[in-house]
Amino acid sequence: MNISNFVVVTICSLLFVVHICVIGLLVKTKNWSASRFLSLALYLSISDAVMMVETIWQAVVRGILTESTRDSYHTQCIILYNLTSGTVTFSLLQTLFICFERLNATFTVSSLILRRLTSNVAVGVGFLIVHLYVLIRYLLDVFAQKDFVPSKGCDIAYTFQKEFLHFNEIPKVLLVFLIAGCYVTIIIRIVKRKSKVFTIDGFTELQEKKRKKAAKKMRSNVITLSCIIVVSVCSIIPRTVYGLYVQNFAVSNEETPTIAFIVNCLLLLNPVCDPFIYILRLNKLRESVRDFANQKVTLNLSVSNVNPVNDVA
Repeated sequence: MNISNFVVVTICSLLFVVHICVIGLLVKTKNWSASRFLSLALYLSISDAVMMVETIWQAVVRGILTESTRDSYHTQCIILYNLTSGTVTFSLLQTLFICFERLNATFTVSSLILRRLTSNVAVGVGFLIVHLYVLIRYLLDVFAQKDFVPSKGCDIAYTFQKEFLHFNEIPKVLLVFLIAGCYVTIIIRIVKRKSKVFTIDGFTELQEKKRKKAAKKMRSNVITLSCIIVVSVCSIIPRTVYGLYVQNFAVSNEETPTIAFIVNCLLLLNPVCDPFIYILRLNKLRESVRDFANQKVTLNLSVSNVNPVNDVA
């Protein structure tokens, strides 16, 4: 296994542990199932953890490939590339569901349509649609492509072929724009609601507290908006732009694998940042982390205090 695949396996293994810890924190949170936001965040963390397993599997397969075994891993590589692409798309779709949930929170009376779009049924249907979509792509590759070269299935450049690129990247780009548009709508609604509530010159003490709370909430939402848009754009758009460049301009065979590896690694930005954007910024979960850390420190101190007594005895 070369150094690049080893680095990918190491990073993804660490991220997998992080997401498992986050999932554990979410499940231990009181009444997490009653909170639509926490439920959606839990599903997103599970999806990100699955993506880490798929990426590790890819790196291991690429690491053990030789010229003599390349053909035998051909079908497995195609499945992995399409499956991982589907998982990335599904993670973006879940991010959009979280956007809808936050948009619904800006209404005085929650929208029935938005509640339906963020329900468990919607998440399940989204999972099925996305994975049926990538299954169609896999079947097209295996059965319908006449000029397919079997030994190329495990090459990283395979994911930049015209058919694969258009089939997988167009939905991702559309989801990124929908996410950005949804969050811009959320900020606009918060600003408008704030201006309607505080239109008088003087404030009572209660109104001043409400004003400060609303301003703090808006600032928090703006920060979240900025993080989500930056992460989504930086993880998805470079791969799409490079793919379009490869399709329209001549690229040397030496440069393609390196750049392709870099832009594919950028897809890991979402699972890296998701725990901090959606989960670890919540006060309840930060308190859970602090309580867990304090318990560990207390336990270590108690053990260290007991050991000297045992030594004397």
